[in-house]
Amino acid sequence: MGTLYPVKQFKRPNANILNIVQELYNKRRRQDQILCFVNSASEVNQCCRLLAEISQNTIVAYPLVQSQSSVAQQEYLEKGSVFFSTTVAETSLTFPSLKYVVDTGMINIPVYDIQCKRTILKEIPAAESTIKQRLGRLGRTQPGEYYALYDFDVKLKPFPTPQICQSDLISIEFSLRKSPLKDGLGYLKEFLPETPKKTAIDYTMDELIQMSKSF
Repeated sequence: MGTLYPVKQFKRPNANILNIVQELYNKRRRQDQILCFVNSASEVNQCCRLLAEISQNTIVAYPLVQSQSSVAQQEYLEKGSVFFSTTVAETSLTFPSLKYVVDTGMINIPVYDIQCKRTILKEIPAAESTIKQRLGRLGRTQPGEYYALYDFDVKLKPFPTPQICQSDLISIEFSLRKSPLKDGLGYLKEFLPETPKKTAIDYTMDELIQMSKSF
């Protein structure tokens, strides 16, 4: 579903998201909804709690995260006016009267660190395609307003980095070699639009060699 109504964009880099929400809440019409994108589920819950505290419970914000049931999410959407969300609200949820989107422009993604030999959560700027999805939530049922709290140039990163470029490649390499393909990333990378870094592939090969020596 495309945009049917105009959407105004406002830049408020590094502004406090809770202050922005209070500002919009005070000027909104009764049925208008406010959707805020933050980087993690813990941030979602913290923002909901802090907003209740600083507004002395006059503003109730609802969390939207991946772990919720669709029934719970639908209940929130039908009765709520203010929402804090992770990426779950970018495409899969329908807001009956969304007027404002407030976007921190940041996301948390799991990234395998070859130095630590473990997967860590890393906060990074969202890609342009992600920002467009968030912006596209507006203008469907009424004119909308988008508030960008980030100051980076979204055009520098058109699309998210493929998951294979940020994952532990050892299990992937092992699975590929056990598959009918009988070959690994060294072969498969020729067909990938974006491949893992050479250092990551070399590290994976070295680790597998060391593992084979231990058996």
